[in-house]
Amino acid sequence: MDYLPYLVIGLIALFALFQLRVVFTARRRKGTPAPALEDLLDAGQAAHDPLVFYFYSEHCGPCRAVAPMVDALAERHANLVKVDVMRRPEVARRFGVMATPAFVKVAEGTIQEVSLGRVSERQLEAWLG
Repeated sequence: MDYLPYLVIGLIALFALFQLRVVFTARRRKGTPAPALEDLLDAGQAAHDPLVFYFYSEHCGPCRAVAPMVDALAERHANLVKVDVMRRPEVARRFGVMATPAFVKVAEGTIQEVSLGRVSERQLEAWLG
């Protein structure tokens, strides 16, 4: 049983490293070309620049917490695109999204900002323009 503390510490370290990998992967996406967006957007959204993509899952607790704010903003801003990662995993894969909720701002064909987790309404309003 002398190995048990080392096993626990090792598992905690692996979990922390995975979380850091997710964060650093998201940050590396800033400044890279956005994937093709034609199949994601309807006619009203395609004309807007910038676009903000909100990646969420119905089973995600933090996603449910920000859902009322995002729904209210989506009614006012046509350039907020909601993407359910359970229904559209290929879209999340193209954007490199590995955690939800995630917000990705795309302007002029480039990923400008990436935010994981909760964002404030003020910050999201600023991104939406």
